[in-house]
Amino acid sequence: MDAKTVAGKSLFFILICLFVAVFAQVFGQENSLTGVVVVVLALMMLGQDLSVRPMLNLGGLVAFTLLMGLGAYASVSCGNAFVGAAINFTVVFALSYLTTQDLRSPMHFPFLLGYAFMLSVPVSAEDLPVRVLALVVGSVFIVALNVLINRNRHARTCHEGIASLCSEVSSCCETVLSGGSPSAESVDALCLRLRSSMYDRLRRSFFSTPGDRKVLDLASSLHMAGRAVCERERDPEVLRSLMSFMGTVASHERGECDVSAVREAADRFLSDHPGADGVLTASVLSLRDGLSSLASDQSPDSATDLRGRMRAMAFESFHTDSARFTFAVRMSVVFTLFAFVWQYWDLENAKWLLFTTVALVLPYVDNAWRKSAMRLTGTLVGVAAFAAVLALVGGDAGLLSAALLVANYVYTVLDPKRYDVMMVFITFSALIAASMASPAGDAVAERILFILLGVVAATLANYLVLPYRIRNEDVSMGGRYLALSDRMMSLVADSLRGRRDPDGETVTSLTATGLSAKLHMNVEADPDADAGLFLAHQDSVLSQCSYLCGESEGLSDAGRRNALSMLGAGDAPDPSELTDGDRTYASVLSATAETLESSRLLLARMVEARSSA
Repeated sequence: MDAKTVAGKSLFFILICLFVAVFAQVFGQENSLTGVVVVVLALMMLGQDLSVRPMLNLGGLVAFTLLMGLGAYASVSCGNAFVGAAINFTVVFALSYLTTQDLRSPMHFPFLLGYAFMLSVPVSAEDLPVRVLALVVGSVFIVALNVLINRNRHARTCHEGIASLCSEVSSCCETVLSGGSPSAESVDALCLRLRSSMYDRLRRSFFSTPGDRKVLDLASSLHMAGRAVCERERDPEVLRSLMSFMGTVASHERGECDVSAVREAADRFLSDHPGADGVLTASVLSLRDGLSSLASDQSPDSATDLRGRMRAMAFESFHTDSARFTFAVRMSVVFTLFAFVWQYWDLENAKWLLFTTVALVLPYVDNAWRKSAMRLTGTLVGVAAFAAVLALVGGDAGLLSAALLVANYVYTVLDPKRYDVMMVFITFSALIAASMASPAGDAVAERILFILLGVVAATLANYLVLPYRIRNEDVSMGGRYLALSDRMMSLVADSLRGRRDPDGETVTSLTATGLSAKLHMNVEADPDADAGLFLAHQDSVLSQCSYLCGESEGLSDAGRRNALSMLGAGDAPDPSELTDGDRTYASVLSATAETLESSRLLLARMVEARSSA
């Protein structure tokens, strides 16, 4: 770590301290913890791009933070532990279900941690309006900071990712031309990286724009082109032309040429190689049309887009066989139980069970024991460090504040990624803060006991309360993704019959995007070759179906009849009646059907692997 990095992080730490101090000064010391919650939310949400629709994102964030604040007030002030338990269960379930998105970005954590904080530091009815105002202002700060830092990040990521994929496909072509056998692993890895950055926006409809689906289609087209080169295409002329086309696309992404150059290069490839691999033909067409669409901003109108999104969200919003649902139930049950123990028997230090629950109850049972062991190790080291500091400085509030400040500064500069190291700092800071609020001694020992009890209880809950594994979800969501592909193929058939349904295509495509997003995160967290290839095939099918629906209107009558016959819905015409455009369409349709059939076989293997596990 160089001096510049340390200086930057030091300045960042100072700014955070100033923000919390100013926040507490403006909204009162009773809301200083609310300022800490705002900072935690702001830092964790920097990984999300809220700059796409900032006002809509602000509305959603205000709704979540007010749910935290008002829910905590209602639970504590109702005066009945059983009514409070019902309120806690409802709030925690809503926060868990609505903010759980993937394994890489645990967005549920800061919201649930904030709720636990607000239960621990309640306000009176007179002070409630100030807390509400503090939460609203904090939400504005979170979105403003996010927009400031993330502006244009999406465009940079997309252009760089597409250009890198083009370069990798060209590299695979060079390897084949030199007599080698390229591996598709590098293409897979690059595509997964681009999708991962894109899916940060697509996990929620208000993180995305209509053009995002087009970008995903481009990535999918390049992915399948790379695999076709690695696995099948060996014609030197085709490979050289493909390299030239990839170079043009990469130049366009770097801003060195406009989209007309891409269209010309694509048309040249298609006219020079009518017999090229069907997947390559489909990829070139998808890249040509997708980049043209993005350049001219030809996307569904806002009313259609919004209607499609709402219908898509309704279609995929509530599945009891999903990690989101089982996790929300598990978290709600354990959190509510511990809050009830704390409130009903007035065990002040039992509130530490809530913080342990938020940290250790996980969406998946995979690696739950490992994370609990790391939590326990980090907690014990943090407790030992706290005991050492307490032995040195006693209960002096000034010296404890200095120790807390130093610990948090070191944590900010080091920015540890290991969970056990993080827990050392978190436990130490929490115990120091608690000791400043109340005397040490037996109370501290009691807090430590509750933390350790929470580790055991939360770990057992992961395995006993609706346990869920990543690969179970892969199979469940894979089946739904395959059904959506079948739906898209039926929409292709409808378009060939002259009954095109653009809204249906939009809904199906957006719904499939959400499924694909989650599945790709699963594959990244728990690598599975069959699941990864299944997703590559399925993404390609969706991309190619979008092309097939759009191009159906330009076919001749013979071309329509030929395509329908390939789908098993009529007799084929005389081949001499087909135009070049009809034959290209038929080639793409054939490749799409083959890819879809391969997806079925891959899903069957995934089911078999899960059954035998």
